[in-house]
Amino acid sequence: MDANNNARHVDYRPMRWEDLDAVAACFDRVWPQREGIAGTPLAPLIARYLTLHYLEASTSSDLAETDDGVFAGITLARVAGAPTLFAQAHDELERVRALIAADPRGAAVVTMFEDGFFVRERILEEDADVDETTQAELELFMVSPDARGIGVGGALWRRLLARLRADGVRAFFLHTDSSCDYGFYDHKGLTRAAERIAADHPEDAGLAEGLNTDDQFIYRADLADTALAGAVDPNEGAEVRGA
Repeated sequence: MDANNNARHVDYRPMRWEDLDAVAACFDRVWPQREGIAGTPLAPLIARYLTLHYLEASTSSDLAETDDGVFAGITLARVAGAPTLFAQAHDELERVRALIAADPRGAAVVTMFEDGFFVRERILEEDADVDETTQAELELFMVSPDARGIGVGGALWRRLLARLRADGVRAFFLHTDSSCDYGFYDHKGLTRAAERIAADHPEDAGLAEGLNTDDQFIYRADLADTALAGAVDPNEGAEVRGA
């Protein structure tokens, strides 16, 4: 851990629309695109598209930034029945999607997500009965690589649980996959409600490049379990990349 990093102060506030660039830029670093797209102009567009995919449905946010105004991390959540954060997110998502789809490589990525990954997520939701048993979803949980080691992940997690409880949420769920630090959720006591292991589905390999690379999981959290908000070692939060 960097001693200077450890001494930095972190503030927490709701996301503003003008934070979108910083959040998407961090997304591109945390989940870089595959070889052939990483480092090209398509990569930040795809990161923005995915950020907007989560943001479009979100009804609450918690953004962490250092005292010098540098983005440090974020949670985005959706509570059923609550108004979304940004009405303009849908139109911006469509604009970015069109830019990506204009490039054949980008069009293949969009197809991979919209006809594959996102469809599977919905199937997992049905398998886990989350529509009937939860009132909220954690859409995005991400910590900047530059902010690891100062407790941002742990603080965002505790603040998320407190905010959902204050909103009357009894249980929530989240999607994650093997590109994420999903062991964090096992450690925090969440229940793995559904899973799809890529190796069990070789038939998917020919659908689109990269489609069969990640295992997918749904975790469920019961907010009546007070242990969910237990003490977090600052170093533990530093290792969380996202959900």
